[in-house]
This record gives sequence, structure tokens and C-alpha cells, in this order.
Amino acid sequence: MQLNEDITNFMETLVEEEFERQNISTQFDNDYVQDLFCLTLNQLSPHYVRNTIDVRINITPAQRQDIAQKVISAMHEGHKVLGSHRRSAQARD
Repeated sequence: MQLNEDITNFMETLVEEEFERQNISTQFDNDYVQDLFCLTLNQLSPHYVRNTIDVRINITPAQRQDIAQKVISAMHEGHKVLGSHRRSAQARD
């Protein structure tokens, strides 16, 4: 049994969608995009699922909006971290 192929973090899917919506990959270099993706995910609670379509069907519009706002807020915080060069300072320590 290969669980890692059958189970995904739904938050990764939502973060990817938001990155696409905001055209993040066309605005920043690959290192920045990868760092932002990690920083964003690290601020969100994971939501592991076997099939993302099940979640999309069963989530209410209010829940979807709440999660979307959390993703956007986490991305904003990630931009702040990258903009403040805290990641570079932490790497040197």
C-alpha cells in the first residue's frame, strides 16, 4: 500500500490555485516562489484528504471563503518574511 500517493494535503491544492490566480510564478523567480509556497503552507493547518473533489462538494461557501482568506493572509505574511530578508538572516545563523 502506498499511502503517500493516495493522500494529499488539500491546503497545497488551494495554495497552488491562489498562486495561479495571482500569477505568482510570472512575478517572482523560482526560489522566491518555492520559499513563498513553503512559508504559506507552514502557516496553514494541514487538511489531508483522499480525494479533493469530495472536499469541494461538501464544503459550504462560507467555509470555502474562510479558507481562501486564510490562504491569502498566509501568503501576505510569507511575502513580508521574504521582503524583510529574515530568511537570509536565519540561514546565516
